[in-house]
Amino acid sequence: MSILNADITHILINDLLSINGGAPSALLTLASTTRSFRESCLPYLFSEVRWPHKFKADEESGLHFFPESLWPYIRHFRLEWFDEWTEPSRLKWGTMDKDGNYVPCDLVKFNLAIAKMPKLSKVTLSCPFVIPRSFFQSLGLSRPLSAITFIDTPLQIGITSISPVAFKQISLTSVGQTLRVGDGPTDPRFSDITYFIRDWRRKYRSQASWRQVQETQASIAFVKTHAAHITHLELSGSLCSFGALSRIDWPFLKTFALTGNVPVIQPYEPPAHVQLFNVLTRMDALRDLRLLFAQSKAQEFHVLGHDDPPDPAHTAKLATLTDFAMSNACKLDGILNHMSSLQRLAILAIVDLPRWPIALGQAEVDRVLADVAASSCELNHLRIIIEDKLTPNVCWSITSNCPHLQTLEIERCGYHDGKSVSSWQEFLEALSPLSALRDLRICMQFPEYDDVDELESWRTIRKDCAKALAMGLKLLGKVGFEYRKRAGTHRYQDAWLDFEISRSKGGAVELCQLPAMWYPFPEVWESSRSPF
Repeated sequence: MSILNADITHILINDLLSINGGAPSALLTLASTTRSFRESCLPYLFSEVRWPHKFKADEESGLHFFPESLWPYIRHFRLEWFDEWTEPSRLKWGTMDKDGNYVPCDLVKFNLAIAKMPKLSKVTLSCPFVIPRSFFQSLGLSRPLSAITFIDTPLQIGITSISPVAFKQISLTSVGQTLRVGDGPTDPRFSDITYFIRDWRRKYRSQASWRQVQETQASIAFVKTHAAHITHLELSGSLCSFGALSRIDWPFLKTFALTGNVPVIQPYEPPAHVQLFNVLTRMDALRDLRLLFAQSKAQEFHVLGHDDPPDPAHTAKLATLTDFAMSNACKLDGILNHMSSLQRLAILAIVDLPRWPIALGQAEVDRVLADVAASSCELNHLRIIIEDKLTPNVCWSITSNCPHLQTLEIERCGYHDGKSVSSWQEFLEALSPLSALRDLRICMQFPEYDDVDELESWRTIRKDCAKALAMGLKLLGKVGFEYRKRAGTHRYQDAWLDFEISRSKGGAVELCQLPAMWYPFPEVWESSRSPF
C-alpha cells in the first residue's frame, strides 16, 4: 500500500487515542497492520510504560527489560515493584540484607537505561524497599526529567542525590496512606487484606516513630533542593511540617497540595506557633491550593487559624487564589467569602480506609454557597460531595449563588436508587439559569432496578434523562449520573455513567456513552480514564 502523509497519520492516531478515553486497543490494532503504521504508533504506545512485569522473566536472565529500540519513546516510566516478591517465604528477584531488608537484583537494568532515554520527563516510583543512592544519582543525570512521584515507598536522605536535574513537579506520598474520597473507586489493592499485612509493611509500622522523623527530614531536604524551580508540589502531611516549609522560598510554585494527615511539629523542631499561612506567604505565584486531609475525630483544621477577626494578610492571600480544594476535615465557615478571585472550587469527603467519610449536610452546603456568593467571585467550576439526597432546592441554591458555572459536579457519598419525590423537569428548571453550563454530573435519584437486569433498565432511564437535560440546556456538552456499581461479591461503590452530547443543525441530540472515569488522587479538577 502507499504510505500515508505523516500529517494524516498523526490525525488518525490522535482520533484513535480520543476514542474510549484513550484506550490503547484500537491503536494496537492499527500498529499490527503494516510496518509503516507500527513505526508511527510506537511513540504513542510506549510513551508511558510500567516495569517490572510479573510474567516476563526467566531464571537465567532475570526480569526482562524493554528492548533498547523502544527507549527513545519512553516519556513516563512507572517503576512499580510487586509487594509479594519481598515476602521472606516467597522471595523473588531480590535478596535480604543482614538487617532483613529486601534488596532488588535487577533494578540496575533500568538504572543503566536511563541515560539512553532522551525523552524521559517523568518517573513514578512505587517500591517496597529503600531505593539505592546509585539509582537516584543516575536519575539526576537525566536532562529532560522534570517530574517525579513517590508512592508507598520508604524515603531516606539518599533522595537528595537526584542532582543536578531540577524538578518542576514533585509528589511525595507516605507509606500506607490509603484514602477514600466519598464512596467512589479506590485502588483494588486496598480491598485486599494482604496489602496491609505484608511483612515489609508490618516492619515499617513497627518502626513508625523514628522512620517518620527520618522521612520528614529527607522529604524537606529534597524539596528544598528543588524549591527554586518547582511549579507543582504534592506532599503528605506525614512527610512535612509547617515550620520546615515556612523556611523555604517557593518563587514559581503555582499548585500546592497537602494530603493525608495534618502536618505537626516534629520532635527535633523547636516549639513554635507556625500556621499554614506562614508557608503560603512564601509562595508568591500560588494559585491552586488543595487541603485534602483525612477526616478524623480530632479537632477540625482551621485554615485561618483561631484569630477572630482573621489576620488581614491571611485573607489577602486567600483573595489571590483562583483554584481551591478542601476536604471536610477543614473548618468551612469564614474562608470562601474572602476568595474574590476564585474560579474553581472542590469540597470533598475524605477519610482513611477502611472507614467511610461523612460528607456535607444540607445546612453546611447552604453556608458554603452563601460564602461563595459573598465573595463576589465568578466561580465557573464547582465539585461538591454531599451526604443528603439531592433535591431541586439544592440545585436552585447553587444556581442562585454561582450563576457563572460552566462545570458542575454534585456527588452523593453512598448513593442509592429509590423512589424520587422530584421529577426530571424540576431539576431541569432549577439548572436552567446556568446559561453557560457545559459539563454536568448530578446525583439525581432514579427508580431502583436489579443490577443483573438483562435489559439494563438502570442505564436506559439515565440515558433518557440525559437526553431530556440536553434538550433543555442548550450548551451542555457532557452529562453524567451517579449510580451504585458492584465492586466485588458483597461490595458496591459509587460510580458515574457519562454521556457526550452531539447536536445536529436541526436541533436533534445524539448521546455517546463515555468510558468509566475517575480522579487519580490528589487530582481534583480533571478526570481521566479509570485503570480499574
